[in-house]
Amino acid sequence: MFILERIRGASLAGTVLLLVFAGSMPRDSRGEEFRPETLFPDHTRGFFAISNLPEFREHVKKTQLGQLLQDPALEPFVQDLRAQVESRFDGVRGRLGIPLDELGSIVTGGLGIAVLYSDSDAQAGLAAVLEIEGKRPEAQQALDRVAENARQGGGSVTTEPIGGKEVTIITLPEDERRGLRRMVYYLDDQRLVAADSTATIEGVLTRMGGDSAATLAEQKAFARIMERCGEDAQGAAPQIRWFIEPFGYTAAVRSAIPPERRRRERRLAEALKAAGFSALQGIGGFVDAAVEPYEVIHRTFVYAPGPLEKSAKIFSFPNSKEFAPPAFVPRDLATYAAGYCDILNAFDNVGPVFDQTIGEGEEGVWQDVLDSLKNDPAGPQFDLRNEFFVHFGRRIVVFTQYELPITPNSERMLVALEVKDQDAAAQALDKMFQHEARFERREHNGRVIWEGLPEEKKELPDLNLEGIPGVGEIDGPAEEESAPIFPNASLTVYDGYLLIASHYDYLLAILDGDQARQSLERNPDYLIVMEQIDKLGGEEACLKSFSLTEEQYRPTYELIRQGKMPESQTLMGRVLNSFLAPEPGKPREQRIDGGKLPDYEVVRRHLGPAGLFGKAEKDGWFLKGFTLPKE
Repeated sequence: MFILERIRGASLAGTVLLLVFAGSMPRDSRGEEFRPETLFPDHTRGFFAISNLPEFREHVKKTQLGQLLQDPALEPFVQDLRAQVESRFDGVRGRLGIPLDELGSIVTGGLGIAVLYSDSDAQAGLAAVLEIEGKRPEAQQALDRVAENARQGGGSVTTEPIGGKEVTIITLPEDERRGLRRMVYYLDDQRLVAADSTATIEGVLTRMGGDSAATLAEQKAFARIMERCGEDAQGAAPQIRWFIEPFGYTAAVRSAIPPERRRRERRLAEALKAAGFSALQGIGGFVDAAVEPYEVIHRTFVYAPGPLEKSAKIFSFPNSKEFAPPAFVPRDLATYAAGYCDILNAFDNVGPVFDQTIGEGEEGVWQDVLDSLKNDPAGPQFDLRNEFFVHFGRRIVVFTQYELPITPNSERMLVALEVKDQDAAAQALDKMFQHEARFERREHNGRVIWEGLPEEKKELPDLNLEGIPGVGEIDGPAEEESAPIFPNASLTVYDGYLLIASHYDYLLAILDGDQARQSLERNPDYLIVMEQIDKLGGEEACLKSFSLTEEQYRPTYELIRQGKMPESQTLMGRVLNSFLAPEPGKPREQRIDGGKLPDYEVVRRHLGPAGLFGKAEKDGWFLKGFTLPKE
């Protein structure tokens, strides 16, 4: 399978795991900055580079997580994990011919990988540049193995001059699914260059010869992102750099998926562009491991120079210095985030994206919905804007906890939206839900709570329609249905906020908590993280978050141990299962043997608290996060 067919399941952590433990020994740095962006073209849509892979390995091994992965108790699990990650990157063989772990073993300096795509391309391309000084014989042996495997499979191996260099071209037999495939290589004493087309490698070799025109380095979004993160790093060279051009990258991914899904996802992308989201021109940043006093520190910049138009105006995240947590936020939690968003402004500008997506491009659909809610005699006669959203402030708080013992349904989450007029907001909530059959009105200590009830699944009879022309056959796969985030949501207005809890019992626990003694501000890890955020420049921000990673990762770990990770209903679990599913909408099987894992107490002592802050700036948003060592 191609790498781009599985790029949605590719994780940075998995890539790093393979490369870090592939086994190449460090070499002395030549003192030269590794800048593969000067070799890749300006239609690079995704970019990943490690400045010096052997040095990065040593940094990772110094972290507590790196030490954990080297613990003999985890060795069987790590081997299973490596095997699964390798299988997810099986497509590297299809595009570059060499598996990731083998690439990692021959790299003695930097490594850069690029996903390439332009509108005229039928399929996205892939290119890699590796520094292999002192490892040319091993690199040649790897290429010889690729060539021999190709010959045995009916392929051909030729050499020809391209860009003034002798290049090896391996052509594999054409098949129905993947068409004609080529793997193209250039090797010298300093570098190995690999690509999946002669045109791509010719461009790289031409730039190696001194032609610096039309490179990724000159792409405006890339250059600005690297500049902004570099300003914060104060000139320190990052260990990892990455970049994605959102719409170009998704187009590259689409080029490798089945035609019907490709058309559907292209329509969605075009709808988002038409709604103004093309203002998001790039996202990328730096990642560093074992930089005192942090286990990991990362910098990210979202480049959106504006002007923000249509629904892109919803991205209004004002900075603030007021981040004291509400009194109802409990001390013992897994994650906590607080941010500022102009909620009423977001509501006022959601129309274009609603029209383009739900309304399939027809203007005025959103306004028709609002008018119907307000004026239809058979409807609720509810002015959604002026009776409900007008009461919201700008502050949003989200936190999570996990019930023990861990099960697929252990996650508890609460979202709190600031309200300016508590009584008016409560009245609006009552009016909005009084005609909703799926919500039940309950009272607790004199407070009204609207509890969401599970939806009844209706059993439909099986009908054989094959004999009816035009009905028996369905063109393409059925649309995927996404499950609601909170299928059993419960809502109330309390202490200046609209509270939306994932479960009724969790909402009661928050309302009945001992706020004086058990508030988040009494959590020492939280206080340490907030102090670090302020030291790093986040005193004024639009977002601050805190993670007690030993609790955040517990459900994932325990469910893997139980062999139930594919059943996970946690937010993280849903994302992970979606990425790792063999096909969208289909359940996956757990391939890691969780029975080999030690007790979680062995792991948690390696997991320190983490924090992140975000700032709104004139041309985008800057985010900076870190993980601290476990004390």
